[in-house]
Amino acid sequence: MASTNKSTFPIPSSLQDLEREPYNLLPYPAGFADDDEAARADSFDGLVTLLERGNRTLASGGMTLFEEAEEEQDGTCSDEGAFDPWMDEERVQAMYTLVRKSSSLAPSTRKRLISATCQAVQSLSTILGSSDTESSSEDQIEPTSNTGTQSSSATAVVSQSFRDALACHLYMLFSIMHFTESESKSSKALNVGTTTTGGGGGRGKKISAKEQERRAEAAELATSRETCARAMLVAAQAMSRHTNRLWKRGVPDEDVVNLPCRIAYQMLEGATGVVARRACSGTEALGMIAATVNSADSLLSTVVAALVDLLCSYEHMAPLVAELCCMVNERPTNRLATELLREIGRMDMSGPAVEGTAAAGAGGKASGVRNVAPFLSELASRRPRLVLAQISLVLPHLDSEPY
Repeated sequence: MASTNKSTFPIPSSLQDLEREPYNLLPYPAGFADDDEAARADSFDGLVTLLERGNRTLASGGMTLFEEAEEEQDGTCSDEGAFDPWMDEERVQAMYTLVRKSSSLAPSTRKRLISATCQAVQSLSTILGSSDTESSSEDQIEPTSNTGTQSSSATAVVSQSFRDALACHLYMLFSIMHFTESESKSSKALNVGTTTTGGGGGRGKKISAKEQERRAEAAELATSRETCARAMLVAAQAMSRHTNRLWKRGVPDEDVVNLPCRIAYQMLEGATGVVARRACSGTEALGMIAATVNSADSLLSTVVAALVDLLCSYEHMAPLVAELCCMVNERPTNRLATELLREIGRMDMSGPAVEGTAAAGAGGKASGVRNVAPFLSELASRRPRLVLAQISLVLPHLDSEPY
């Protein structure tokens, strides 16, 4: 990457964009051995080892690593790389190569990659929370007469290098989860383990080696999804709790804080039942969206549009969205539920669909009510006073021909 006075990691449109400006990463790092399969596997193992070593440094150094990096950037630092000493170009290059080739990695290597990425995200989230706590403790010790110093410490913001590290690792985790969700859908792994083989009684047909391998892969995939979901939820909650500590003037970077929501939508698409919801980590997905709604008001319209689209497309989404409305901050009002009801009220089920509206997402037909109506019923049973107070928003919808 080209040298800059302030390191930034803007969220790219796609993973392949990391090979362009301003990132300029390579498909493989310099010195990557690719002579044969054995050498290739050893090279991938070496890259994962590099990430694990960096995680140990992060765990021991904490926020101090990024404070030192900020001092160097403010001074006369003239290094070629634009990354800080901990998240150097070698680490970012290794992550990109491993994530890009994650689907073809050996199972053990892929497991280590997921573990290292999740550990880094969780460590960064923990450091953010602990630094905020330390700052608050220092404020309480200071004399009450020194109000100016108290205010300055209370609103102290982490360095840009820390935000870059968090954004980079969050995006890499998002990419891994995106590939995992795509793999799960293509192989229909959610249904594995819910079907039985053989006839009744104690002796069924012997499970073939291929079937055993398929089940083992499905189990490994489920474990990976759960690990990634927990790490992403921790990050979403940390960004929600420590908004003023993480972002300048408390204004979040929408591209970064929206990453948990983007993957949560994909996860919820497969949560068609109790078993599938557990396999999809549906509860964690709802938690990610709730944390984002609570901390980023500017993303509310984007979240509402995505949820309405899911409601119109999947029958199982009604109780999930109603549950989500009960998870967000409801003081002074439940803005998520209110905006959802307002958007539903704008859906014209009887007339022709207008491109770009919710009615178009529902197919512009009365059959869209089949998915929306259960949500109104679920929300009314969970929050009757809320629905009654906002009944005027959905009256146009309830007055349509299907009802």
